[in-house]
Amino acid sequence: MKRSAKAGTANTSGPRKQTRRAGSKTVKQQQNKPARAPRSRIKPTQVANTAAAMPRQSKQAEVIGLLRRPEGVTVAEIMAATGWQPHTVRGLFSGTLKKRLGLTLASVREKRGRIYRIEGGAKQTAERSARDAR
Repeated sequence: MKRSAKAGTANTSGPRKQTRRAGSKTVKQQQNKPARAPRSRIKPTQVANTAAAMPRQSKQAEVIGLLRRPEGVTVAEIMAATGWQPHTVRGLFSGTLKKRLGLTLASVREKRGRIYRIEGGAKQTAERSARDAR
């Protein structure tokens, strides 16, 4: 008498059924199901309230606003306002503000720490806008 390769299993000649986990669906069952739209977390009553509200200001724009203040801003104050780490704030200064936007930052050492400001104000912004329009 011949024995199968696996001890204790019967040798069947038909195709083997695949076992599946409870609750899982076969590929065919998944293909027949129509795709449903993703559910929104915003309830219909909240949509009306947010539509009337002003659009959220980006963190970059918030930091630029802080840097334009006459008293300037410290890295710690920017971290508190945005929730960023110090290296992210310094990266914004060097990469985005200086290189991409062409802004000039001034830093002064004061009692509360190193204070950063944008130099040039509206004049620098107008010059940059004119240059970008060309």
